[in-house]
Amino acid sequence: MSGTITFNPYATQTPVGTFINPTQGYTQGLALDDPSSRGWLMGGTLDVNETLTMWGGVPLSEEINNLGNGSEGLGPAVKRATTQGNTTAWSVFNQASSMVITAGNNVPQAGVGNYVSWYRTGTNARIPVKCDPALIAALSAGELINAASLYWSVTLYWLTLVTTGSNFALPTTTKLLSTNTNSKVVLYTSASSVTWTTGDVAILSI
Repeated sequence: MSGTITFNPYATQTPVGTFINPTQGYTQGLALDDPSSRGWLMGGTLDVNETLTMWGGVPLSEEINNLGNGSEGLGPAVKRATTQGNTTAWSVFNQASSMVITAGNNVPQAGVGNYVSWYRTGTNARIPVKCDPALIAALSAGELINAASLYWSVTLYWLTLVTTGSNFALPTTTKLLSTNTNSKVVLYTSASSVTWTTGDVAILSI
């Protein structure tokens, strides 16, 4: 795995299905418009030790700058969260104009050292994140899902009810507001293939 971006800048294209009239759904990682939270949009740089590029709709950890190297102007370094305790924010595509769109049906990404936009937990920002179809099936079956049931898969990069492996519980203040089965979600296949596809999202209030 690599946190760097290699691409041909002359062969980009729009995501499949974009701007079709009957399209109904959300885009993973694109926070919903909300005047009460939009002023809390933050930014920082992707940690140099990250092994994957960054896209929207991923839980983050903020790092405290204790080196006095003057990087505060760019915001703190951030990286993928690995536990409930170090989940402090969620990455988004909002105002992430410095992310790179690689050739093909690919997702805007930030490489190591690049700028990442994010909302801190506690801002009540509403963010669509990719979710396990089994979560939606559980809701359809009438199962009551509370914040204590929500987990993040660090290998499938989605919201799930599965507690096994290295999956970790999200902060208990996280609220599941709604779901949608016809949205634009990120499909990670390899370091050189991070593409758009159609799938399931959950709207979280963080």
